[in-house]
Amino acid sequence: MPAVQDDHLSAQFTIYWDGVVAGSLRYRLEGNEIWFLRTTIDRGFRNRDLETVLVMNALDSAHRRHLAVRPFDRTVRKTMVEHPEYHHLLARRQTVPARSLATR
Repeated sequence: MPAVQDDHLSAQFTIYWDGVVAGSLRYRLEGNEIWFLRTTIDRGFRNRDLETVLVMNALDSAHRRHLAVRPFDRTVRKTMVEHPEYHHLLARRQTVPARSLATR
């Protein structure tokens, strides 16, 4: 069963599978925004849909913390396109149509 933890000191969300690190999502805090930079899932844990679990946990955290999201990472953009319930998190200055988000 996957578990996600936010490591504030290394500025990354880490996903664990049975206590083993399976991947991470690096971020940067800029004022009231969180910039999602890069999602990485270790080879041995691919094809388990852990990327989506990791990203959705990070987006839920941004929502709880009232942070606007800048999805620089392709996986984050893809997840946001597939889950419109997260569109309200996009930074206001970022008025890119969802279709464009998927192709970046």
